[in-house]
Amino acid sequence: MNSTKNNTVRQKKLMALAGLFWFFFLIFYLLGALTFHAGEQAFTALYVWFNSSIFSPILITLLSITIVFHVVTAVTRQLSNNVSYGDRYKKPYPKAIPRLVAWSGASIILIFIVTHSVQMFSIDSTDLYSEIQLIFQRPMMWAIYGLGMIAISTHLYHGLINVLQTFGISSKQPKGLAFGIVFVIMAGYASIPLGILYAKI
Repeated sequence: MNSTKNNTVRQKKLMALAGLFWFFFLIFYLLGALTFHAGEQAFTALYVWFNSSIFSPILITLLSITIVFHVVTAVTRQLSNNVSYGDRYKKPYPKAIPRLVAWSGASIILIFIVTHSVQMFSIDSTDLYSEIQLIFQRPMMWAIYGLGMIAISTHLYHGLINVLQTFGISSKQPKGLAFGIVFVIMAGYASIPLGILYAKI
């Protein structure tokens, strides 16, 4: 029993570490994306430099490994719990986040990440500034990115609270702090399409 419990705790901590890696990537990616407001020259120069540097393939590899691990571990743990508990597992899911909503949100995030990655890799990075402007001139892309950001912000908020508990940093669930962090990050990302829209008005 102790072995199973220790393994579960270990998996949760490794999942938390994978999630934290993506959390810090979101911040890193945001800092780069915000150079969009500095103009085409600064924005393009940064991405051309980064895409041609050794850091790009290393980061892509680490991101791929951590997200696959995070997803596979989450799914296998859930399936294992269903089998282990049997009928006893048929207890109400937390009312704040119904099981269908939680898994639908996670699926939307995964689809959004894959879609965004394919989109970014398929466009010319030397003309990325113009490409970004074109992307957010289509209402469909506003809907896709809006839904993706909502799903990510919800997952990130829930994840930040759980990470603190998993590592024993806090037992009081600092919801206000988590909400503030998520709000600042999402506001930063939203400022780019909003800036494009404002420039057109």
